[in-house]
Amino acid sequence: MNPVYDLGDLEKYALKRIASHRYPGDIHTFKLLVCPVCGVVPLALTIEHHSGSKKGNFRGVIYGKCSSCGESTRIFSFTGSQREKRREEKPVCKCGHTYFLVGECERIERENGLVGFFDEGVVVGKCSDCNRNRSFVFTD
Repeated sequence: MNPVYDLGDLEKYALKRIASHRYPGDIHTFKLLVCPVCGVVPLALTIEHHSGSKKGNFRGVIYGKCSSCGESTRIFSFTGSQREKRREEKPVCKCGHTYFLVGECERIERENGLVGFFDEGVVVGKCSDCNRNRSFVFTD
């Protein structure tokens, strides 16, 4: 039997992290990052930082390893062919667990009713053991 996860607060957390309330006219999208085989399941992350990556402006790739089937896949990428891998991290929750339900939230600017361009985003996760939410990377 598959466990049931409460993800309602993960989207709220992501929206708060990019201060969506300050941009009520913009479009804010949230999507879960999933295993291509199993769907929405906890993932162990490998965050690969590339050249040009800064604390509030991530450049690189995030890989997720499925807790169910073990499949490892690229779940997020914000980089370019001109960039080089600089370092790698494997997030661990404060409780010691390494599997997270992962989501991405982006803000798309909108002016005078017209959709503009990507402004900023965040990749967040919820620990599959203790349910603690955390931010992994911010994009700008």
